[in-house]
Amino acid sequence: MKQLHVLITGTTSGIGCGLLEHYAGNNFHVTALNRRTDETGKLRWPGVRFVTVDVRDTAGVAQLIHALAQENDLPDIFVLNAGINRVDNDTHLDLVQFRDTMDTNLYGAINFAAPLTELKSWPHPIKIVAISSTTNYGANPYCLGYYISKIALTRCFQILSDMYSSTPLRFKWVILGPVPTAINSSGDKFPKIMIIIKNLFSATLENAVHTISKFALNNRHQLIYPWKAYFLFRAMGIARLLIPGFYQGQKTLSGEPRHCSK
Repeated sequence: MKQLHVLITGTTSGIGCGLLEHYAGNNFHVTALNRRTDETGKLRWPGVRFVTVDVRDTAGVAQLIHALAQENDLPDIFVLNAGINRVDNDTHLDLVQFRDTMDTNLYGAINFAAPLTELKSWPHPIKIVAISSTTNYGANPYCLGYYISKIALTRCFQILSDMYSSTPLRFKWVILGPVPTAINSSGDKFPKIMIIIKNLFSATLENAVHTISKFALNNRHQLIYPWKAYFLFRAMGIARLLIPGFYQGQKTLSGEPRHCSK
C-alpha cells in the first residue's frame, strides 16, 4: 500500500502540532511547513520533512509546490492549518493587524491553491483542506480580520471545489467550532457567561485532530465540527441582530466600547 504524503502548515502548536503527531505516528510521509525553523520538532520527529516558508510568501510557496512537482513528490493531502486571530477593532480598526490576519488566514491558503491549479497535470488525486471557523455564522466585532478572512476562505474553497471538480484537485474545508488552543482571541472582552457557554460547545483538541484527519482522507467536501458549535454561532448571530449591544462591540463617537445595559 502506498505511503500517503501529507503537508501541514502551522505545526508548532495547537491543531497543526496534533495533526503532525497523528500522521507521523501512523506511517504517513509528512512535510511540516512553518515560517520559523522548528528545531524542537526536528528532534522529536526525525522522519518528518520540515520546511521553513512563510505562508504569506506567494513566491516562496509557489516555488515549493513546483519543486515538489518536479521531484514527483506532490503531497496527496494539504492541510492548510496556519492561522492567527488578533484583536484589531478595539478602540479603533487597526489596519496593520487586519491585513496581517487576512494575509495569513486567507491568502496563506490561496497561495497553495493557486500554484496547484497552474500545474498541467497531476500524478494522483490531491486533497486541499482549508481550516475555516464557525465564526462564519456569527461575527466577533473585536477580531474583524479573523471573521472576514474565514468567511472569504470558506466561500473561496466552495467555488474552487466547483471549478475544479473535473480535475484530480479536491478542495475541502472544515468549519471548526471552538477548540482550546493557544491562538490569540478577544475572549477576555466578553461577559463570563458567554465564555462559559462557548466552552460548553467546545471540542477537545484530541477529538478535533482525530476528526480532521479522517475528513482529510474521505471524499466529502465540507465538515462542520462539532455540529453543536453550528447552533451556538447561529444563535449568537440571531442574538446580535435582536439584542442591541449583545457583543459589547458597538462604538461610541469617542471610540470607547459601549457596554450592554444590565
